[in-house]
Amino acid sequence: MIAKPSLFTPIAVLALAACSSDPDTSSPVQSEADTIADTRSTDRSSSASYEGRLESGAECSLLVTPDGRRLAVDLADDSFGPGDYVRITGELADASFCMAGEKTLVANTIEAAEPPARDRDPARSGGVALTARYLVGDWVAKGASADCAEPDFSIRETPGALVLEGAISAHDDDARLVLGDYPRLDLDAPRDDLPLESRGPEGLAILRPATDAAYDPVTIGSATIAGDGALFVKCG
Repeated sequence: MIAKPSLFTPIAVLALAACSSDPDTSSPVQSEADTIADTRSTDRSSSASYEGRLESGAECSLLVTPDGRRLAVDLADDSFGPGDYVRITGELADASFCMAGEKTLVANTIEAAEPPARDRDPARSGGVALTARYLVGDWVAKGASADCAEPDFSIRETPGALVLEGAISAHDDDARLVLGDYPRLDLDAPRDDLPLESRGPEGLAILRPATDAAYDPVTIGSATIAGDGALFVKCG
């Protein structure tokens, strides 16, 4: 007698196994961004903005701020990369897989920012922060003919602002100084603002606008602000 083939052939067994198998309930692998996001601070009121230049890192990119802080950051937005100066708003994470940096910054927004004057060419920076105390006084253009009896300009602190007083070409004889991350001489339109840098411990450089290719040179006192700018020294 020839035996009837069994219903449970290897093919049938495989088909039944496929139908009866449980669905895959394993969690998907988290992306790098998800991993960082899971570690963000539970205190959302801690959101703040940080500016600095981006550097490459091993696990994460780094944001190096003007005051020297190094924050790891997830760059989900590939519009920015190492060398870019940016402003990032977000929260500092409680923990992170990023090994470098003092903290990990979880970015909510990222945008290009204007770098402070000293950041444009660190080799020229005096490394001294510009403050009212540093600036107030009489200044004369550095050179053999420098004469503090006839300063090129004076800087005075008034109730409303810090003011440079001197002969400024095609402008009133005074202009407001703005300090902070981007120190500058705030000239009236159509003149562009002039960046300021320290040349410590007693020097001040006034630079031509960084973004104006058709810049019409400004004179302040006896000095012309052109090329790499003009250097002034403080009178005692």
